[in-house]
Amino acid sequence: MNLLLSLTEQCNLRCSYCYYKESQAERSRIMSNEVLESSLELAFERTIELKHNLLNITFFGGEPLLRFQTIKKAVKRAKVLAKERKDKLPDDFQLRFFINTNGTLLTEDILGYLKKEHIGALLSLDGPERKHNISRKKTDGSGSFQDLAKWIPDFVEMNATVLMVITRKHVRSLSRAIKWVFEQGFRNVATAVDFDGKWTNEDFAALSIEYQKIALFWFKFRKENPDLYLSTIQDKVSYLLLGKRQRNNDCFIFKGAIGIATNGNVFPCSRFITSRDDAKYKLGNVLDKKGSIFTGPVAKDICRFLKYDKPECKGCLIRHRCSAHECACTSFYTTGSIYGVSPEVCAHERMLTSICDEILAKRQALGELF
Repeated sequence: MNLLLSLTEQCNLRCSYCYYKESQAERSRIMSNEVLESSLELAFERTIELKHNLLNITFFGGEPLLRFQTIKKAVKRAKVLAKERKDKLPDDFQLRFFINTNGTLLTEDILGYLKKEHIGALLSLDGPERKHNISRKKTDGSGSFQDLAKWIPDFVEMNATVLMVITRKHVRSLSRAIKWVFEQGFRNVATAVDFDGKWTNEDFAALSIEYQKIALFWFKFRKENPDLYLSTIQDKVSYLLLGKRQRNNDCFIFKGAIGIATNGNVFPCSRFITSRDDAKYKLGNVLDKKGSIFTGPVAKDICRFLKYDKPECKGCLIRHRCSAHECACTSFYTTGSIYGVSPEVCAHERMLTSICDEILAKRQALGELF
């Protein structure tokens, strides 16, 4: 079970590709103690209902370090709730905490607390300074890399997962940027493409060249470092070799994840989160005790999405490894509907899957497996 808590809509950065820049345009709301308490209670109720032996609580935003005291309060309260519900939870139940941060507000005190409580970090980092500063800017328009740079060794020590965003401006020398991240000592990197509807054939051609370099790099490094993870290549290869589909393997929408906005709005995953009253795919609100959040019309709609293939994708051989088909979040933010299929995402997925499959086949022919 995964609980994402949007502790604040406030942020000290103004990243160009932030998918909350419209849904949280005012950047002013913060989560109240009442909403926090109700959110934690709901998460434990859902964990028990689904008979899960794990509850991951991720502090989200905005920039969650702006609410550091609230993070401490949430950790303390969640531990109490775990003890109070011990008899209803599996014997092997685990409670884990994560923070999704841009890293620029870290201090020695905060770092010490994160380490003491074993809070995992998901760090926004797009590569070396020049690459990182393309889109991750402060409110005054200056780059944010230097505010983060001195903490990189600490994030490496914490085994943080790096979250990299690929925009049209990041494509050239993308492979070098990813290598640089691994050279810093990071071992887990997840990439996400900023599908803004403006990708051209030339952009995708340039990205294809970089992906080919990245795939070769990944196979080489995996041979030397079996624990290394790079989502860009590894996920596509794993789905093929293991015969798994993305929707069942890595997507936790509704059946294993809930995201809660600052005002208590409950959503099936992170991309949907907003405090707007007219929010799409809102399951309910944690402060509304009438009825179950997980049996309403939105919940039923999401269950239909999880059960059926999209008609547009019928017959496509890669549909179960394709974000355009499998990922409700990607579909929603690129088309406005979980059932939509973005031609841009479709083109990207075909290109990336082809590269991964081709290089895997060549490696297998040489007797090399990862």
